[in-house]
Amino acid sequence: MKKALLSLLLVAAFMPFAKSQDNSQRTILPINVTACQTYTWDVNHETYSSDTVVLYAYNADTTYVLNLTINIPFISIETIPSNRCSATWRGETYTTNGRYSDTIFAATGSGLCDSVYIADITVSNVEIDNNDVDACGSYTWNGVTYTASGIYDDTTLVDNCAHVDRLNLSIVSTLNFHENVEHCGDYTWYGSTYTTSGTYTHTTSDTANTCDTVRTLHLSIVVDTIPQVTDEGCARRTWRGVEYTASGIYSQCDTNATTHCVTYRSLNLTINTPDTTSLDTILTGCNSVLYNFSSFSGTTIRRFTESTIFDTIIADYRPNKCLINTYTLDITIHKSGRDTTYVNACDSFYWDLNQTTYHTTPTTAPAQSFATDTFGCDSLMTLILDIRKAPVISAINGEWHLDAGDTAVLYPTCTPSNATYKWTYGNRTFNGDTLRIPGVQGNIDVQLEATLTHTPTFACHDTSWITIVTFVGINDVQGTNVSLYPNPTFGQLNIESAEAVNEVTIYNALGQQVATQRNLGTKNVMNLSNLAKGTYTMRIALQNGNTVTRKFILTK
Repeated sequence: MKKALLSLLLVAAFMPFAKSQDNSQRTILPINVTACQTYTWDVNHETYSSDTVVLYAYNADTTYVLNLTINIPFISIETIPSNRCSATWRGETYTTNGRYSDTIFAATGSGLCDSVYIADITVSNVEIDNNDVDACGSYTWNGVTYTASGIYDDTTLVDNCAHVDRLNLSIVSTLNFHENVEHCGDYTWYGSTYTTSGTYTHTTSDTANTCDTVRTLHLSIVVDTIPQVTDEGCARRTWRGVEYTASGIYSQCDTNATTHCVTYRSLNLTINTPDTTSLDTILTGCNSVLYNFSSFSGTTIRRFTESTIFDTIIADYRPNKCLINTYTLDITIHKSGRDTTYVNACDSFYWDLNQTTYHTTPTTAPAQSFATDTFGCDSLMTLILDIRKAPVISAINGEWHLDAGDTAVLYPTCTPSNATYKWTYGNRTFNGDTLRIPGVQGNIDVQLEATLTHTPTFACHDTSWITIVTFVGINDVQGTNVSLYPNPTFGQLNIESAEAVNEVTIYNALGQQVATQRNLGTKNVMNLSNLAKGTYTMRIALQNGNTVTRKFILTK
């Protein structure tokens, strides 16, 4: 994105100087290229080995712009040791040591590079398969009977590889066996009855071999599951003594007192949504109002004495009805008597009671009197108003048209001068009268907020903004005093110059000429309100033969 922005800035900066005397438009031909490792541009016959953006003026009317992306080959090297007589790598089996490679070729013309995978493979000439055995008294293996613990090998040579079948024998005095059992209710094992899940053991002795056998039972007492029941209800449903109000799958368990077998029951329940009716009513009265609520069981009357938003639900869950009525009452209660409203405002305040706009704090509090109104209430409303001036930012001063890498210094002109300032740009904020941004690269939007604090909880604000513009390839004539203001402008742009101005030409961000004016003198006002908002470049030809360039921002 940064390279594309740089290319656009280079083209936009180049365009004002690529004009012939008759103001004809120079043709810009962008070329996007992706290449592997290097690329030789046939336009200027130069070779490039990294990402770059190159401008080449082909002739007086044409400029080529090369936007180049260079890819590099991918090479992977890995070491694969093996304690077997062979190794498998990328789907192939290898039986000898060595370095092996596998290349994935990039598509021709894609600009991508080949991917090379390399493996250093080491194999063994011996592979061992271990057999761990516990035996009571003796053990026969491959036709041989062993009576002592030890390690015994049976070796076979195949294709210069020794395959060793190894017996790790342990002659023990105890043999261990394990059983995993799931059962519903009580379980009897070797004469004992178990009623709970757990681990149990039973030992028998082999007197001939002086060896014990220990059997271990891993018992899990499970439940008996009966078919699931499907049912539905209106808003709610009671099943086996429990009330449910939402659809779902619910379960309960019963235990048989004799066998202790647990029975699992489940309910697949659908709760139907009742038909709903919403009744929105606006009520207004003096001191109180009455409202009648109707339901299937009768009428309920309720009195309200305060303004409120009142919600209530009256439901009918009978199977043949399944209704829910929602009442929403917007109640306004007018009170007899007096009331005072306190308001802090910036610059002005509009009071809708008397339809009057105040621009300064009244010397006496304005009051709005009501005789007996349509609701039978007598009222007097008094407004205590405090209006303070908001700060006004008339200009953001400083140099915001910079070469890349320069330092931007901004300071405000604000009335009154005792306001506090907060600058915001990017994700940064700064509090103070003067903002310094060193090493500016690219355009930066800067917002300035001025604040006047009148009380700890009451403050007035004004906000303004500018765009810091950096550009490449445009150098003003040293010592030339030409200024544009206000900048940003809403449409009227003042041009002041120590030298008379012969001609002004304006270009948009794409380098297109959008306006021109001749014989301006040293002071002139241009009306640019017909242009779209955005950032523009102004090329100013002076009477002394010098040409300068200025940037300005047009807002709407």
